Amino acid sequence: MNEQIDLSRLWQVFKRSFIWMIILGMVLAYFGAKTFVAPKYESTTSLLVNRKQDSNPNAQLNAQQADIQIINTYKDIITRPVVLQTVAYELTSPQRVVIKKAKKAVLGTRYNALTGVREQYTVKEAEPAQYKLTPAKYSNLTEEDISRMVSVSNAQNSQVFSVNIRDTNAVRARDIANEIAKVFKAKIATIMSVSNVSVVSKATADPTPISPRLKIISFIGLILGIAVAFLWGLVRELTDQTVKDVDFITDDLGLVNLGFVNYVQKMRDMEEAIKTAETEPDQKSEETGKFDSLSYPQRSRRRI
Repeated sequence: MNEQIDLSRLWQVFKRSFIWMIILGMVLAYFGAKTFVAPKYESTTSLLVNRKQDSNPNAQLNAQQADIQIINTYKDIITRPVVLQTVAYELTSPQRVVIKKAKKAVLGTRYNALTGVREQYTVKEAEPAQYKLTPAKYSNLTEEDISRMVSVSNAQNSQVFSVNIRDTNAVRARDIANEIAKVFKAKIATIMSVSNVSVVSKATADPTPISPRLKIISFIGLILGIAVAFLWGLVRELTDQTVKDVDFITDDLGLVNLGFVNYVQKMRDMEEAIKTAETEPDQKSEETGKFDSLSYPQRSRRRI
């Protein structure tokens, strides 16, 4: 059956579906992402590895180009177990912290009258360093966990590269990033005989999550809600077989229109309905001299 629908009916479909567009689309997408998607935070530390510079300008330029090209090697080393295993161990093991530095002995000299020689003596004894054992920062952090969090990036033609950590905990992301920089600085000296490693900027705990992006998700949910709600309303409109126009009865079906049956509000019982039907027309007739069929409680016409 060929079904046609005009623009006015499309507009009615759109208006009826508008609330569902908002509810099913934007609202559900926003609160769904906020409730069921764990937020992720990012923390970044920047490193600079510079070899000893030569006094020759040409040699310095060649060394800088070599440093830029070797950054890919540094990236690979950072994501290898040689660094990540140590990072995981340091963060999950108790640490010995110096609470008082060691002090050297204070020596003095004096003249010995008997021997005629200046002798050295101890004025103050040496004091060893004092330590305390601090508990581990984290208990369930493994090398595999860190490898999924870490990524290394650098700008083009730059000797500075960044270690990025994405985690569901902002403070833990900061600690992992700073620990990777510390371990890499210690390991690279023995791996590649490079000692000139500088931490350009330390990682900080950023309280603002980078994902999920609630605004983008809400906008996408709104678009999907509009599409789904409009299509659902359009399907309902096209598959609705009820009669919406009197002309369809008289013109298409060739039937005679005998009148309209108005919708009467629900009565508690039949006696109340009969009593209302008997009294209201009489009252109207006395007041106006004629009967107004629209005086009955009604809301809409029933579809035939």
